[in-house]
Amino acid sequence: MKNKTAITIITLTILVLVLTAFSYSPSQAAFESGRGGPPSGRGQQVYPRQITTTAALSEQEAADLALAIQEEFTAMNTYQAIMSELGEVLPFSRIARSEQQHVNALIRVAKRYGVEVPENAGAIADIEWATFEEACQLGVTFEQMDADLYDELLPKTTNPALIRVYTNLQRASLNSHLPAFEACNP
Repeated sequence: MKNKTAITIITLTILVLVLTAFSYSPSQAAFESGRGGPPSGRGQQVYPRQITTTAALSEQEAADLALAIQEEFTAMNTYQAIMSELGEVLPFSRIARSEQQHVNALIRVAKRYGVEVPENAGAIADIEWATFEEACQLGVTFEQMDADLYDELLPKTTNPALIRVYTNLQRASLNSHLPAFEACNP
């Protein structure tokens, strides 16, 4: 009799475990424990909705962010002005598109932190060019100035999102844009 009771208890325990497994998925368990869960099958993770708070930027960081946006607008406008005179020439066409991506990255950060986004006033660099070679030299000068701006802004910045964006933009200027302009300038 004891064996029959033990077998019945074991069978019921297994049945409860199997039924629980079918009704309570690993994703649900992980979600409720705050660990996310397995991939949903489309390359995405299943995570619980988390409320994240973002500390406001300091007044200095907000002003610097607006300055960085204006600088990137000026670079984009300058390269577009060169292309309007010289045609869709490399590296200007590629780098003008890249400058738009830089503006977009900075604007995303500004919107995240509630910083008013300055409008593109259409400013261009106050550097003259008449030939392709002079335009390339302008690009070299402008990208060096761009990198210098981020050298100025980074020591005054404590916000991790701004530091990441500024560092990435400076890296693009120094490692991609500057060498492209140096290569096109004989």
